[in-house]
This record gives sequence, structure tokens and C-alpha cells, in this order.
Amino acid sequence: MKMINSGVTKGTPAKILFGAGVYFAGVTYDEKVAPEESEIKNKLLGATQDGGTLTITPEFFAPELDGVTVKLEEITKKVGETAQMETSMAELTPEMVSKFIIGAVNETTDGKYQVVTSDTLKSGHFYEGFGYYGAFMDGRPLIIIFKKALCTSGLSAGPKNKNNSTFKGTFECYSDIDYGTDKLPYAIFIYKEDEWVKISAEEAAQVASVLQSGDESQSDPLEGQV
Repeated sequence: MKMINSGVTKGTPAKILFGAGVYFAGVTYDEKVAPEESEIKNKLLGATQDGGTLTITPEFFAPELDGVTVKLEEITKKVGETAQMETSMAELTPEMVSKFIIGAVNETTDGKYQVVTSDTLKSGHFYEGFGYYGAFMDGRPLIIIFKKALCTSGLSAGPKNKNNSTFKGTFECYSDIDYGTDKLPYAIFIYKEDEWVKISAEEAAQVASVLQSGDESQSDPLEGQV
């Protein structure tokens, strides 16, 4: 009998997330309706470098009962959760700096500079409709969106000779009173395989390139599918 030495099946390629994807902010948050690709293109945060990460961590509680020495399903309860995205931005703007450091944007008296100074936390420091757009190897979109996100990492940069600077950001998901206080407002949209017309790897790469550049003049192989 031949040993099973791999989990690869015929369906594996279509389930592999491919490429760095793009990050956006300012789209409409709706857990029943995925944002349109055209809306995402108009709300890109900018160029990124070295990819990014998504971490969603549920928090559990179980009473420490006498005689119970293992974890039990029946007494375990989910009591909270955290969700965050991390990426390194290759671009820097005054608005970005103000959100990273919780600052205010003004101008110098001569009008030549925009200046960012420390500020108190305000609603404008939160990103609305913050998210990630990526694709599987068959071209199916994957969209992850937070209703609200706050950059909690601050601003750091390491300028180097013969290299560009990047600005790492950690964006944590936040709820608000209107949404509720017992769960986080995030949604992960995964396009159904049986509703998708497969595209080639070259076309998938073209989609990623168009989204990264924000150039809508290029032909879109996904037009009419999403």
C-alpha cells in the first residue's frame, strides 16, 4: 500500500492565495455585500513592500474546576477576540503620518509645508472600511474588511543607503456602539468556486498589477465576473 505523503488534490491550486494583494480604506462596510472592485481601486492606501499579515485571535474562558485536568468543550466559552492586519507602506503622506502617530495636519505660515503635530485621539484617526484585496491562483478574489481600524504601531522608519524606506503599520479592528460591544465588525469574503470562471496565472498576475498601480486604463480580465 502506497503511503500518503501529500495533501495535494486536484482542487489545491484554486485554494492557494497568490501574491501580495493590496490594502484599501474608505469603502462601505456591509457583511452581506462585498465591495466592488471599482470602489476598491479608488480607495487604495498606496504601494506596499514585503507583503503583510492578518491575525484574528478569539479569546476563550473556561472555569478551573476541581478534578478537570484537560480542556473541555462543554465549559469553554468565547469571551472576546482581536483582529489586526500588518503591512509595510512604501509611500508616506501627511494624512498617513497623522493616523500612524495620532496627529493633526496643518500648514506652515509660508504655505510651503504641511506639518503634522501631536493630537488627541479623534474619530478621524480611525480608518473606515479598512481592508485587504487579494486573489487565489485561479483568480477568485479574497476580500477582508474591518468596519473600523486604528493604527496602533506608531511610526517607525529605517532609512538606509541605496534603499528605500518603508513604514510598518499595525491596523487593529475596532467596533463602535452602533455595531455592538460583544463582537468585532470584520468580514472575510471568499468568492465561490462554482460561481467563478477560471483565469490563467498570467491573467491573475495582471489583476494584481492593475490593482497595485490603480491604473483603470489597463484591460481587466475580471471585468464582468465580480
